[in-house]
Amino acid sequence: MVKRCGLLLWLVLCATAPAWGRGWEPLGYTLRMNAFGTSNAFPGSPLVAPDNGIEPRGALSSGLRVSKALKLGVVVSAGGNVQRVYTRGDYGWLGLGTLLRRHATTLTADGEWTPKRNKFPTNLDEGGEYAETKLTLGLRQNLGSRTRLRMDGTLDRDKYVHTLSERDVHGRELFASVNVSCAPGIELRAETSVGRDVANASRYDINAHWAGAGVVRSDSLWRSDLSVRSGVRSYPHNIPGASNYRRRDQSIEIRLRVTRALGPGLSAVAGASLADKTSTRDDLKFTARTFTLGFEWTGGGK
Repeated sequence: MVKRCGLLLWLVLCATAPAWGRGWEPLGYTLRMNAFGTSNAFPGSPLVAPDNGIEPRGALSSGLRVSKALKLGVVVSAGGNVQRVYTRGDYGWLGLGTLLRRHATTLTADGEWTPKRNKFPTNLDEGGEYAETKLTLGLRQNLGSRTRLRMDGTLDRDKYVHTLSERDVHGRELFASVNVSCAPGIELRAETSVGRDVANASRYDINAHWAGAGVVRSDSLWRSDLSVRSGVRSYPHNIPGASNYRRRDQSIEIRLRVTRALGPGLSAVAGASLADKTSTRDDLKFTARTFTLGFEWTGGGK
């Protein structure tokens, strides 16, 4: 299914190829560099792993006015995660996305490929290398001048190395959010998600759902985003005696992100999060604190 949808995304881009030489906007770019420090780099692993590192990412984008009412956009992106201590957790990814906008409605399609990543590199029993492929189809809809609706459907596949092929997963997730501007510079947000992972071995199947809310406050220089979300994960197909039999994880996370404009196209970004998880497995309970500091550069385009 992921391959078929990826092919559909490719066909959309190829269908517009005759117009690529004319009418395309100049390339725009976005560069981000974040440094982070965390008390637990791999939440969910039985071993606590404090670490710090950097998260570079960049994107190139352009747009094409197909008709008076229709606009096409394309973005190519790449990024990674580089850690100082647990270097086996380093990874990089590539992304390709497109959008089609007509009046107040926008359709999106985004693909992402991570060629190599290690799950829980602090624990040889729980960890393992895998490649991830992800496709997300989305809808953005403006409802009047104050309300925005977003819906995303995601398909993903985790392909582990041959010796761990029983962990290979096909996942599905449905996400929805609504943003309401209640006053100048103040926006309220509600969001929710439900997902399911189906593995080659049913004991690795996962059901998950979460809900959250947030508030954004912004002016010409500052932007702050405070949010909270709470979720539940369960492992429905474990048999008596298995480590995840009747396992149920509950978590709550608070996030704060503050952005300050420093000049044309340049912003400083600081963030913090506090996550707390309880579980029917005592060895998987944790509290994680993470701090980030970085810069964002944007430019080019029209």
